[in-house]
Amino acid sequence: MPGSGRRITFRKHNLLISALAGVSLLILPAAAMANDRTPADKPSEKQDVIVTPEQGGGLHVDQMRQTKCAVIIDDFDEYPSPENWDIHRMNKPENFQIESDVVRDGGHALAITVFGDDELDSEGNLKNELWEARQKRCDFGDEVWYSFSFKIDGTVWPAGSTRWVIGQWKEDSGGSPFLAQRFDNGVFHITVQHNDTRKLVAQAEGSYQQDFKGFSRELQQMLSLDRQGFRNRNDATRTSDEFLGSGLTLEELKKAIETQDTSKFPFLADPQTYSDYPGIKIELSDDPVLPDPTDGWVDMRYRVKGSRVGQGIIEIWANDRFIARVTGYIGNDEFSGNTQYFKFGHYRDYDRDDLQSTVYLDRFRRGPHRSDVD
Repeated sequence: MPGSGRRITFRKHNLLISALAGVSLLILPAAAMANDRTPADKPSEKQDVIVTPEQGGGLHVDQMRQTKCAVIIDDFDEYPSPENWDIHRMNKPENFQIESDVVRDGGHALAITVFGDDELDSEGNLKNELWEARQKRCDFGDEVWYSFSFKIDGTVWPAGSTRWVIGQWKEDSGGSPFLAQRFDNGVFHITVQHNDTRKLVAQAEGSYQQDFKGFSRELQQMLSLDRQGFRNRNDATRTSDEFLGSGLTLEELKKAIETQDTSKFPFLADPQTYSDYPGIKIELSDDPVLPDPTDGWVDMRYRVKGSRVGQGIIEIWANDRFIARVTGYIGNDEFSGNTQYFKFGHYRDYDRDDLQSTVYLDRFRRGPHRSDVD
């Protein structure tokens, strides 16, 4: 009979589907019980849909597997992968290049360049940075280890406390980074922050330590000018030689950091944010002076664990030398999510149109254990 074969096949399929449904009903409770027995600290693995604005008003949608706080290893032998990095923020190819001549380890490094005539963001900043991918972010409060090598070349003027961040750790918030590498006035230094209170942890010797004492007062003032006038009203009362290194003895340096005496560190941007806040404790090593990244590669290692309830800890090494340990309240009480993220590159105030500086990044490592980053 025409069509009878199809009906028989259809009935067989119905029987098969019913059987599969029955098996599913048996399997699902067992799977739920298995999930109940899964340790709570097992890394999550879920699909994460990420929508990122593109130039021209379009949208880029990624659907990637979430691997929470997984180990990341990148020697930048090729352009950063979207598996580990948010490459949609790297929308200026001329600012992000794979470098084969200036390298720390292996055959390549990532070069990130800022030009004085780059387009400013909505807040008037120059910003060219590499961000950790959203699906690889760790939770704020996780203990996470980081290591990487970096150096910086280009034009730097010893002329005031122009804000220049070259690496930062942030929560899901609009606040300042709770841990930051800074390069204000050509002096590499590291800060930690809780809410609006910032602390200087360590610094390199002042870069570009030329002696300006032989110059006239007028020329000293001119060296502190950009096209819009003095960067900072307070800069007008200082001579250029006062912008250079602190000139402190080691004991004077430790005392100044202990008390957060910003008068001893004229290179600092936003000096009003620094405070001898008792909720953050800093323990310095016997030799806490950071290397100068304008002199060559600097190998950094960080142990990072933020805490809004006073249980935070940050430990810092530079070129395999222990620098400092920070404990206490580290982070912002106002936040919009549970994760934290690292970003590296240039985040700085406008300076001069003829600015051109490149920061090189190589041998990046991140993981929950020190052995992941050594």
